[in-house]
Parts: sequence; C-alpha cells; structure tokens
Amino acid sequence: MTNKREYVRTLQEEVMKRFVGNEEATYIAILNLLHKRSTLLIRAPRGTGKSTLMLLLLKGMFGDDFTVISGASEVKRGEVIGRLHIPSLEKEGTEKVLWARFVQAHGKGIDEVNRLNPYTTANVHHMMQFGEVWAYGQKSTASDYTLIANENPNDLTTFIQPPPFYDRFDVCVYLNSLTVSQKFELQEKNNRYENDLINSMPQVIKYEDLLEIRREVEGTELDPETLGFINILVRDFQVCVRDKEHSSVLPPVLCEGCHFTRFVCSSVKEPPSERATVVLTQLAKAKKWLEGEVRNDDIIEMAKWVLVHRISLVRNENVIEEIDELLQREKERMLERESRRQWFILNELYTNYSPGLYRTAREIAVEDNVFAEELYALEEKWIKEGKIKKEETLKATLGIK
Repeated sequence: MTNKREYVRTLQEEVMKRFVGNEEATYIAILNLLHKRSTLLIRAPRGTGKSTLMLLLLKGMFGDDFTVISGASEVKRGEVIGRLHIPSLEKEGTEKVLWARFVQAHGKGIDEVNRLNPYTTANVHHMMQFGEVWAYGQKSTASDYTLIANENPNDLTTFIQPPPFYDRFDVCVYLNSLTVSQKFELQEKNNRYENDLINSMPQVIKYEDLLEIRREVEGTELDPETLGFINILVRDFQVCVRDKEHSSVLPPVLCEGCHFTRFVCSSVKEPPSERATVVLTQLAKAKKWLEGEVRNDDIIEMAKWVLVHRISLVRNENVIEEIDELLQREKERMLERESRRQWFILNELYTNYSPGLYRTAREIAVEDNVFAEELYALEEKWIKEGKIKKEETLKATLGIK
C-alpha cells in the first residue's frame, strides 16, 4: 500500500512543477489541507498567480470534481446556496430546495472573494462557521470539504468583508510577484505544459485517501511542551493587563504608562481569536505527521500565516515584515522563559504555596505579562486562604486594579 505521506509530497512536487516561487506559502497551504474542513485564503496583487495556485491545489486533490464561484460575476444566493424547485411548488405546493453544486462539492473555490456581495458572504460565512447552509427554511449539512479563496487588493469594485468572516479562514498566505529569473522559469514551464498548467495538473490524492489522511493527522499526538508553546505564543498576542479586548481605547493610547510596553502586546491593536490556537495546533499535528517531528522554530514560522489575517497591528505599513519581527522577539522571549524555568516554578506554586518561590515568581512576573496574569489568579486564591494580604500582591505593587 502506498504511504499516504507520499501522496502529500507528490502533491507538493506536482504543484511546484507548475508554480513558480512562493515555496514557503505553498508548503503551508498544503499542510493546512490535511485537516477536516480546511480553509485557505490567498492574498496577492493582480496577476501574481492566486487563481493558478488555487486551481492547482483543487485539481491535485479533487481532479475535475470541484466547483469555483467568482465574486466578480455577481453570483447570487441561488447559485451559491440553493434555489426553489418551481415545478414542485406549482404542482404540489411544497417548497423543495435544489442545493447548489457549491454546497455539495468536496472541493470549493472562491475567486476574488472580496467581490462577493455581503448577502452571499453571509451565507458562505454561516457554512464555514456551522458546517451547514439554510435556504427557504430548509437545512443542508456540508460534509468534509476544502475551501480555497483568493483576494485581490481592495478597489472601488470590492466590498469590505467583516473580520469574523476572515477569521474563519485557517491560514492566509501572501504571494510575491516574480523576479526576472522566475519570469523566465515560468515561461519554460508554460512551454513544457503547452501553456496549459492547470489542465496538465493530475489528481494526486483521492477523496477517500484524503479523509484517511485527515483522520491520521487528527489522531497525531503532540507532547505537552509543544502544546504549551502554542498556547503561550498565542496568548502573548492576546494578553493585556488593561483589558484591551473590552476597552474602547486602543493602543498606543491604552499603553501609556503601562509597565509592559516593551512586549508584543503593545504592538497589537486588536488581538487574535482563539481559533489561532486551534489552527496552529492543527498545523503542528500535520507537520509532525508528515515530517516526523515539529520543532518550536517550525511553530514560530507557521504562526505568521495563522496570525496575519487575525490581528490588527499598531503599525500596519508592511504586515508580513512586522509580524516576522514580532515573532522573532517572541522566539527570544521563549528562550528567556526556558532559561528561567519559570513554568516549572509556576507549576510548583499551583501545587503548594511557598513564600520563597512566590518571591521568585514576582520577580519573573515583572518581566513577563503572561506569567503575571497566571500569578494574579494565584494571588486571588491565596488572599482568600489568608496566605497573603491584598496590599502585598503583584497587582498592588504594579498599581493594577
């Protein structure tokens, strides 16, 4: 029996035979295909291969058995979700819904997703959120599927789609335009495949094999250290001692006078949702299943594509470069945490209060807001138990209410 990992490697090879550059983005896109109901968003300037990559991936997984709708063609709800069967209504007086091919297809594509009208977007959003669609009071459940969408830069003909809609895409990859040498490479590939890169793409993975791969990936176990690394990494981008999530005042104004202004939190205007943790865990499982291991450095690299469409930064000039910079700072911070053995100390305090360890923890917490957040919760517990006084707590020292 063929090793199913070879199917995935062959898919990547066949795509890269026809697609030029952007190897990291393509690899992440393929890793993301290995879990149930995977969704991918491709962003890039016009003419940089967004539709090509989308179609190559869909053909490699589903052959010709996939459906693509175009936001530019003013698709309506009936074309995307379903429409009434008029003869049944006229002859029998019953409302029978003919569900659209897009709902039923295992492979789904949306070209220029930011040109979809808001009503159609809302229906697609509901499918991505709940795995079901509704039309005329009737429901259809969407089975396991893959949804790949691409997006052009905003212009006068595009709609501003809501952030929760984008949050439903597992990862978002950005494509770069081609260098001169890559342009020649693309011309060679076009000649090799007689200017038909898409139709020359073979189906590499059968749907039944894809389902089995996804079951194996889901069953892949990550060690507690890896899971802890993922949770802490995402929390670093979420945490705010001034309750940013519920405040009408946003950074940098909110951060004025805060003790933790040198940390990542001060660079994040709107934090990522908890789906970032879920997706990063899925990618880590896929990486371990495919390659045999997943390292912390791999998680840092993958986090870029998980976070880029889920957060709003204070500086938003070049979002990819800025997230790269923040993640490198996170890498250094994780090493500092490891050298201080701070999570071991915290685990000991969870088990039993120790004045000596508490003093050490307070010193660490002054330099780490996520650690401080955990210590605050312990302090509340210890106050109730009479082990410390409120005026002795870290919150009181830092002047945090």
